[in-house]
Formats: sequence, structure tokens, C-alpha cells
Amino acid sequence: MLINYLKSAWRTLWKDRYYALINVFGLAVSTAVFLLLIHFVRFEYSYENFIKKADDLYRVTLDNYNGSEYVDTDCETFPPLGPFLKREMPEVLDFARLQMLEDNNEIQYKHRAFRIEHIYAADPSTFSLFEVPFVKGDADSFHRPYQLVLSETEAKRIFGSEDPIGKTVKQENTLYTVTGVFQDSPANTHLKLDVLVSFSSLNALGWSIDDNWGGNNNYLYIQLPPKIDVNAFNAKLHALTKSKLNERVRNVFNAEPIKSIHLHSHKFFEPEVNGDVKAVNFLAVIALLILLVGSVNYVNLTTARASDRVKEIGMRKLLGSSKGLLIRQLLLETLIINVAAIGFAMLLIVTVLPFYRQLIYRQLIGRDNPVDLPGTGFFWLSIASLLLFNCVISGLYPAFQLAATKPIKVVGRVFTTDKEGSFFRKALIVGQFVAAMVVLSATLIVFQQLKFLKNQDIGLNPSELLVIRGPKTGADSLRSQKGLAFKNSLLALPEVEKVALSDAVPTALYDVSTSVGITRYGATDKNRYNYNLYGIDEDFVPTNDIKLSAGKNFEKGSLNENKLIINETAAKLLGFESPAAAVGGLIDLWGAKRTVIGVIRDFHQHSLKEAVPPMIHWYSTRSDFFTVKLQTDHVASSLLTIEKEWKAVYPEYALNYHFMDELLDQQYQSDRRFGEVVGVFSVLVLLITCLGVLGLTTYTIHKRTKEIGIRKVLGASIPDIVSLLSFEFVRLIALALVVAIPITWYAMNNWLQNYALHIQIPWWVFGLVGLFAVGITILTLSYQTVKAAWMNPVESLKKE
Repeated sequence: MLINYLKSAWRTLWKDRYYALINVFGLAVSTAVFLLLIHFVRFEYSYENFIKKADDLYRVTLDNYNGSEYVDTDCETFPPLGPFLKREMPEVLDFARLQMLEDNNEIQYKHRAFRIEHIYAADPSTFSLFEVPFVKGDADSFHRPYQLVLSETEAKRIFGSEDPIGKTVKQENTLYTVTGVFQDSPANTHLKLDVLVSFSSLNALGWSIDDNWGGNNNYLYIQLPPKIDVNAFNAKLHALTKSKLNERVRNVFNAEPIKSIHLHSHKFFEPEVNGDVKAVNFLAVIALLILLVGSVNYVNLTTARASDRVKEIGMRKLLGSSKGLLIRQLLLETLIINVAAIGFAMLLIVTVLPFYRQLIYRQLIGRDNPVDLPGTGFFWLSIASLLLFNCVISGLYPAFQLAATKPIKVVGRVFTTDKEGSFFRKALIVGQFVAAMVVLSATLIVFQQLKFLKNQDIGLNPSELLVIRGPKTGADSLRSQKGLAFKNSLLALPEVEKVALSDAVPTALYDVSTSVGITRYGATDKNRYNYNLYGIDEDFVPTNDIKLSAGKNFEKGSLNENKLIINETAAKLLGFESPAAAVGGLIDLWGAKRTVIGVIRDFHQHSLKEAVPPMIHWYSTRSDFFTVKLQTDHVASSLLTIEKEWKAVYPEYALNYHFMDELLDQQYQSDRRFGEVVGVFSVLVLLITCLGVLGLTTYTIHKRTKEIGIRKVLGASIPDIVSLLSFEFVRLIALALVVAIPITWYAMNNWLQNYALHIQIPWWVFGLVGLFAVGITILTLSYQTVKAAWMNPVESLKKE
């Protein structure tokens, strides 16, 4: 019996192979895209899952308030907070502090310097809380100062084939002993670890740790009991800090689950740029829409062609076939189509996998695909589930509809005028176009927002600014001496206009210090705004083309000690009536009296997604960064000359540079690439939709061949025939646009709230998308409709 079913199904599909190929191709593309996107979505939601106790781990963050006014949230807290919580709250089973050493991120070994991207001072409990696996050595001595462990990759980079255990490396002027090598951090963690030094080293170096309630530079992780009510814990945490720490801090602390950090946390000073749950969920919706669009094509084409099989189904019933047997026969045909589609989808996945890795992983999240997609159990489970899903979604309705055909319809021919079936197909087509238009509109809005940001005045001129990162090692006096020597050698070059020294630069996040509790000198009301601070020299303001609102710049050779330059936002938050009123004002900075000598215009230290922070600058000739203003059209040759000067001063260090405008552009890179990714898949949605439209049009023309012939005999022109066949789809597109507009507006307006500055969604986006959809649909239909219109009426009327 099964053999007969297979033979019958194969004959039917071969007879209508044109439509079968359309179905197979549409289902294959939609299945392949769905599998690829869902793999990415699953990866984004898998962060920290490799930690067995991840559900019990939380990060404590710091909300800054000025009185009752919320200011911002910093994911770094104060060093004494961890021991305090462990002592005062029995719910805190353990804690670990990690302090990013952005100012001390170079390791020296055998006269070579290595810049480390992720280097932290860490408590010994870090290894048990995060279950860090060691491949060599251990961290048993991490309670002592000057201990160091590093990842496999860093160990190989620094020591090559040597055994690193017991070796001594140098960080600034301090020697550390390597005690262990741990496995590289997996890709799906927000806290990448390259090198860790013992937290007690900070105390040994004279850093203020035990009672430092003013410098929030620690990531604090705590372990709580399983299934704890985190809201109740936070309420208790608020009450505890208010009652016992009110004299020291006025901040609000909150515990957040570490598994939610990657997609939901976008606070100041995150260890890395986190993902966006809205973007990930949007891609998940696109994946589902593409899958449904492919299934809808099959349903539409199958039900539209049902009239061709009325005689066959009716005759089978007259000869004794039951409804159940007919359903099995029709579902078997669906199964064959879907098995072929799955096979083709797997071939497509293998073919496009390199492009997929480039598009999704390297472009959207900036790293390689951590998993070989076809080699995972989840992939094969998804294949089996999709086969079942597609068979059910695309096969059940057509099978039951056709099997319900009454034998009388062998003679009656009333199936083709089924208004209910026609309405259902039109509704499915509208749904397909709604999906395509929503995604296309979203793509245009993303790029309009990015264009808007690019044209904003950020308060400085990044054009032709070369930023060179200076060495972090060596005594401050020696670093300053070498920095000034390199600066003077650059100023002697004809292609260099200006050079500035600074502790940080615009677009730098982790090199910027932050502090609360900065007030006007003598003020009794201590505000709790979070200020950004770093030192600059006298050339920083003119080199970056930052404008002075009032006062003056630092002066070379003059006594700049205890003098500050602040921005307009800081002046306002400190209570000065105007920038001019701030000049000469006194500020209490960390217990010292400082005088404001100048107020600069606000510039965006960080992304335009964020409001301008209050900035405070003191005078410094530390050479952490060199900002070089070039005046040349020959950038490549200028870089070679600059590198030669660099080697003369810093022979043991590689030149590490970037251009300011490129750094600014990178701040929006993830958004731009998100738009590119959405754009690619929106085109695929439209492609699959048009594929279904093509199949339906071909079949419609086939059924209306005689009608077209009669219309031509009665005087209809070719444009009249083309309009007749195309107008129905244009009406459906117009209806789809009406439905798509409010959906797109709601979703994208919500996305735009991520930006401090954003566009108003332009109306023309929807008009353009509508015209594009109409144009691409008419282009899809043109060959078949024009071919039908040109057909000789005599030949048309011969057809039955």
C-alpha cells in the first residue's frame, strides 16, 4: 500500500514539477534562514549557562541619585561593599570583586611588552564562583599579593613553548609570579578573562581599598541561596545600606542576575558591549516570519490548484476511497516536498555558512561563530522538529480541504468559485507582505537614525585626528619625560599640526575615571552626580577643536596645579548659574580645593545614545594617549614616519593607533550592522513572498487563458490585460501597507528610545516601501502577464 502511495505521489509531483519546485525552493530557503537565525538567537540567550550555579549568581550595581533625582547607573561599586554585605546579610553566601586594570594593562616578559585586553585584580573566590577551570597550576595562593594567572591563549602569546608556572612577569614596576593557566573564557560570557592578579596586590601597592567608599571601580558578584526572591533581597539591601551606610554613601545598590546582563544591562562601564534583547527578539520574529511565509506559499499554491484535483479526488471517493486514506495520500505528497526542502535547506546552510558567520557573528557581535552549526545536537533536533512543523502547518489544511471534496464535484465544478478559499489565500498573501514591509521599513528607519547621528555636532572635530595609545609601564616621571620627547619629535614633522597628551580621549570608556561626591567647595548639600574625570595638557582643547564657553585653557609653563576645566553640564550640576559664573569657582575634589579656570562646550565622551556626562579635567602630561592632528593627504607615508619616531623613543613597544572618526563610527557599528542584517533578511522575506506570488500568478493565468482570449477578441489591449492580472495583487499590497504601518511605528519608536538623540519616524519611509513592494511584485508578474496578454486569442480559445 505504501509503495502505491509513493508511486501516486511521485507521479502527481512530477506532473506538476514547476509548482513542486517553487514549493521546495520556498520551503528550503525559509527553513535554512530560520535555522541560522534561531541558532544565533539561542546563542545570545545562552550567556553564562556554562556556569552550574549561574542561577544563584548576581552582580551588584550602583544607582546614582542626587537627592530624589535619579542620575544614572554604574555597574561598578565600592571595594568595601562586598565584605560589608557578606558580614551583614546572611543571604550573601559568597562574593567576588574584580577591578579592571585599564591603566595597568601591559605585561612585560624578557624585555617585551604585551598589551592585555581583559586584565583584572580578582578575589580568590572568583575561581569558585565562576568555576574557572585550570589546565596547569592553580590559584591556591591568590590570597597573597603579587600572584597572577592567565588564559591559555595569553600564556602561549607571552611565553611561547615555555612552561609559565613559576615565571615572573612585570606590570609597571611590580613583579608578579605566575601560578596557573586557565581555559580561555567561552564566547557566551559577559566577563571575558585574560589575566587575573590577586586582589590583595592592590592593598600591597598602597591603593585605598578597605575603606574606600568614594571610588566605585569594582565589579561585585555575590552568590545567593537558590530560588531567592531577588526583589525582596533588593528591598532588604536598600534598607540596610540606608540605615548603616547613609553617612558614607547615598547610592542605591541593586542585585541583577548575571544571566540577564548580556541582553538586558546597558549601564555605565560594562566589561564589554552587551547585546540588545530587542534586536535579538526582532531577529527571532524575522526567523519565525520567514518560516511561516514559506509554509504560506505552499498552502496558497496547493489550495489554489485544488480545482485541478477535484476530478481525481472525487473519482477516488466514487471508487471507494475513504477520507482517511485520501488525507494520508495528500500528506505523503507534503512529506516528500518537505523532505526535499529539508535536504536542499541543509545544502544551502553548508554553502552560506561562511557568509553567515561574517554577517551575523563578526559583523553583528564582533567575533567568530563559536559553534559548528551542523555539528550540534540542537541542529539535528531542530531539523526533525521543522520537518514535523512544516508538514503539519503546510499540509494539514490543504489535505483536509481536498479530502472533503464531494463526489458530486466531479461533475459540478464548483470548487473554483470557492469564495472562502479565495479569501483565505488573499489573507495569507496580505500577511506575507505585512511581514516583508515591516522588516523593510525597520531597515530604512535604522539607517535614517544612523545618518542622523553621523550628522550631529558632537562638540569636537574628529577629522584627521590620529590617536596613539602610550605605554602604561614605567615610573610616572619617566613616562612623562618620554611622552614629551615623543610629542616634540612629532611636532617637528611637517605633516603634524598639533599634538596633545591626555589620560583618556573621547570615545574611550574604560580609561575614564568616575567619581561621586564632587561638590562646590564649602557646600553642605553633597550632590551624588557621577562625574567623568581625566587629565589633559594645554594642547588637548585646541587639538580636538573643543570650544571654550568661558574662561581660559591650561597654559604651558604656567602653574596649573589645583586648577580645573569643566564642561557646561558639570557647571550646571554644580549649581553655577552660567559658564561664566563658574570661572573662578571653587570645587571640592576628593577633599582638595580646586579652582575652575575654564568651561568648555559639552562634547560627547561616549556614544550619542547617552547623554553628555559632567566632565572634569585637571592638568596632566601623562602620556597615556597622544592625539595627533594631521595635515596631509599622504596618510600612509605619514604613519610610517610617525612609527619611525615612535621606535626611537619606545623601541620595546609596538605602535598602537587608530583614527578618532573611525572610533566614533564604531560606536554605531553594531546598530549599522544590525540594520544590514535585518535588510538582508527582509529581502529574503520579500523574495519568498514574490516566489509564492509568481506561482499563484502562473496558475491563475493558466486557469484564465480562455477569459483572456475572449477579452482580447472583444477589444482589450495588452496594458488592459496586464492591469487586470496585476491589480488584485496591488490592492493586497495596499492593504498590507495599512496593516504594516502601525506595527512598524510601534516597534521602531520603541527601539529609538535607546538613543538620547533620535529622529522622528519619517512618513516617506512607508510610501517608499509600498512603492518598492508594488514594483518588485509587478516585476515578478511581468513575464507571465505580458506573455498571456500577447498570446493569440485563437490559441487561447482552443484551450479547455
